[in-house]
Amino acid sequence: MQYLLFGRKDKVNGCPVISQHQVAKAEGKLEIAKESTNYNAAKFLLSFQSIVMGEDAFQWSAWSFKEGLARTALVKFTPEVEQALELERYNFMNTETRVYFETGDKYSPRLEKLSRDLIKAEANTYLDLCAPEARELAEYLNDLPVNSFTKVIEANLNETLVKAFNIEDPELSRLQVEILATIRDVLKPFYKGSDKGKTVRIFPFNYSIPMLTKGLRKTLTKGWVEFDLTSCQLAIAAKMWEIEEIQEFLRSGESIWISLINHYGLDGLNMKYNDNPRYELIKEDLKDSLYSLMYGMVKKNLIADLTEDLERFGIVDGGKTYMTHPIIKILYQSREQRMKELNDYDSVQTVFGKVIHLRGSKLSDGSPDDLRKEYIRSVMAQQAQAIELYLMLPVLDLAKTTKDFIITIFQHDGCSINFTNKSKKKKWLTRIVGAVQARADELGILTGLEYVEL
Repeated sequence: MQYLLFGRKDKVNGCPVISQHQVAKAEGKLEIAKESTNYNAAKFLLSFQSIVMGEDAFQWSAWSFKEGLARTALVKFTPEVEQALELERYNFMNTETRVYFETGDKYSPRLEKLSRDLIKAEANTYLDLCAPEARELAEYLNDLPVNSFTKVIEANLNETLVKAFNIEDPELSRLQVEILATIRDVLKPFYKGSDKGKTVRIFPFNYSIPMLTKGLRKTLTKGWVEFDLTSCQLAIAAKMWEIEEIQEFLRSGESIWISLINHYGLDGLNMKYNDNPRYELIKEDLKDSLYSLMYGMVKKNLIADLTEDLERFGIVDGGKTYMTHPIIKILYQSREQRMKELNDYDSVQTVFGKVIHLRGSKLSDGSPDDLRKEYIRSVMAQQAQAIELYLMLPVLDLAKTTKDFIITIFQHDGCSINFTNKSKKKKWLTRIVGAVQARADELGILTGLEYVEL
């Protein structure tokens, strides 16, 4: 019940995410679920529905491994509970009357530290899911001391909270306030590998700073420096798939996001500097669609999803228009060609030398069956994401040599850094950017590390 009230929410529908992990944890069968593929979450959900809440108050959505859809809970709380939840959100900073949900014990820093230690211990049990290439990074981040985060959060939390309450979308506002409530107590993010084990990427284990919107994250982390690889995935695709037209576009220095927004008849550059919150939200939708295109999403599904996403900004037929942009058009054509080429492979390697075998079969006409299509899409994602990590790992290598800076947040194609020795900040900025650029040049990928001092 505590998880349904205060646990992780789906960023699309705002409902509690009830993954197999969370259900097994609630049932006390986490070890069984980790070690076996036979754990059945539905049995516990049916039992919980029958005994605790009833069918009218508790249902759940279907999940899909193929479509990447999480199972979410559809919960109807009583008006009294909803009112109490709303009061809890607006009573955010009052720690004097706070008590723990399970025990009723009064809130205390000591008990909160114990709770944080439990979160860390649970996150660390999932380090075995990390790809070997990413494990050292996850361990570094999970072992960071809490005081690496305390000062910046204490300084900026109130301002960030005000901005979260002022978000126009009520569901997004509620979600961001809930994340900030967890950050207030837990302070730092913990990381884990992918549950599917098919990517080198690591992900936040708990509600934490990486889950904030970009604007809120920048407000909360004022004093740090934020780094991003420019047009990273597009640059990787341009090199891997040998798309000269896209490489020329990247050499020009033009922003793909501004170009795409301009393609809708809007002024992307003006929006970036004069209506940045709107710019960032549209950019996020376009970025998700670019990744979906690269990783093999069916064209009609991509068009439908993006059209729906962009409607909130008054953009009509956004998906179809997206596919007519010259860069997107040639990227799609190149992707289709690459998928045909991969159908003839038995295995491929990532930049780290990891061998990925392609399963499934070919049909009588030589086309891949559904399983082989899934593996082809997975291979494309794994190869690109491996390069992404390979480009960023020099930052970790440098961080391990000094106490002058700490990597505080990691976000696939970027990170945040707290420079603890301000006198050496300029020197380290040059070295960090240079080390990543050397990796990009080594692979011939037209990207580099940009940074913003917050």
